[in-house]
Amino acid sequence: MKKTAMITLLMVLVSTFAYAGGAINQFGYLKDKGRNRIFTFSYKKGVSEMEIRRHAEQLPNTPHRMTAAYYYSEGSTIPASGITLAKTIFRANHVLYDIPGLSKWDYAFMRGYNGATRFINCMLEPTDELCRQK
Repeated sequence: MKKTAMITLLMVLVSTFAYAGGAINQFGYLKDKGRNRIFTFSYKKGVSEMEIRRHAEQLPNTPHRMTAAYYYSEGSTIPASGITLAKTIFRANHVLYDIPGLSKWDYAFMRGYNGATRFINCMLEPTDELCRQK
């Protein structure tokens, strides 16, 4: 692993565990060769939607690249190594959206290639394209 990638991963891990006293914890992380990122997180009961959104908006992002984050309530079946080992965004999306037996996430965040962001409460908008349908 390159030194800059290792430093970035370390910064992400430290900031995640420090956030909200450990109320939001990282499970999976993918940074592909194009510097697109996908994260999976677990959050503890009592963490507000606003806190989750604020957390998502602070995630690292390379300009003109995609960053996505999926937030699951504590106790969910969350993909971790499946995301981390996926190597490509397409494989990670297959794990997230198609692998049976995984929980649906409660919140989804997407920062697109143009910098625009979307934050979706999948419990209120379950048919949104950012939410798991199966």
